[in-house]
Amino acid sequence: MSQPQSPLGPNAETGHRLFDAIQAALGPEARRHYGVDPAGRRDMAIAGGSYRPVGALVDGFRAGDADVEVTGIVIAARASTPVLQRAVALGANIVISRSPFLGDAQDRSVARPEQALAEKIQLIRNHKLAVLRLQDPRTGPAGVSIAAALPEAIGLSQPKQDVNLAEGLIYETTPTRILDLVRRVKATLPTQTVRLVGDARAAITGVAVATETSRPNGLAPLISRRDVNLLICGEVHETETTPYVMDAIALGQSKAMLMVGSIAMEEPAARRLTDWLRTITNKQVTYVPSEEGLREVA
Repeated sequence: MSQPQSPLGPNAETGHRLFDAIQAALGPEARRHYGVDPAGRRDMAIAGGSYRPVGALVDGFRAGDADVEVTGIVIAARASTPVLQRAVALGANIVISRSPFLGDAQDRSVARPEQALAEKIQLIRNHKLAVLRLQDPRTGPAGVSIAAALPEAIGLSQPKQDVNLAEGLIYETTPTRILDLVRRVKATLPTQTVRLVGDARAAITGVAVATETSRPNGLAPLISRRDVNLLICGEVHETETTPYVMDAIALGQSKAMLMVGSIAMEEPAARRLTDWLRTITNKQVTYVPSEEGLREVA
């Protein structure tokens, strides 16, 4: 099979030019209309500043020098230390991370990083890696397809169009037991730690999917919709969103919430991004699974 011709032309394919091509092909960020928050340092943020502000855009190179010729690309749900080490072994110098990898929702720099973070940053420098964060939902057809990889993997199709992609995806389905959807999720994702708020035997007709939120009660607008019974999410603020769902159930509303884990939920998107990226570059592109690190202890 012949390799695809790079859309970047005969010039060297640098990290920056690769990112430009990705952005052009995936479409603008769904959050773009909110505006872009200025870059900042994590250790200079005010209390609560580790939360991602509404409208913050995260895509972009967050570590290393991207002004180098690409030798190979690794894509992962999270650019963990083992993923970076795998990239080195493969001879790749660009790592694309779907999730935060520097200990902060926006991968902000820090003046005096903690020891483990400092050593990780040094590993990136020593091996001349460049790490690209690529998680913002994008509105082009390819961008939407990547965002919808997990719902499609568990049998959901054709999301409703009245919700901004940055806030989540909403699907209408024939009456389906929550337990059956939970089983599909566990069969699809590499996780042992799903948790359910609600009755697993209940039948639902509306599902919302949101990988993660760094804002307190940021998912309340999804689960509160009349056409949503089940929210599948990566993470929540358990002092706000979880009690909200519990109160709704106690008040007789047909609601439930399945917490899956943000890293695990990004695996289908990382795999689809890998397949798609191979169509726009002739460099080697490799998907590397991430380890979410959580274990269920009996």
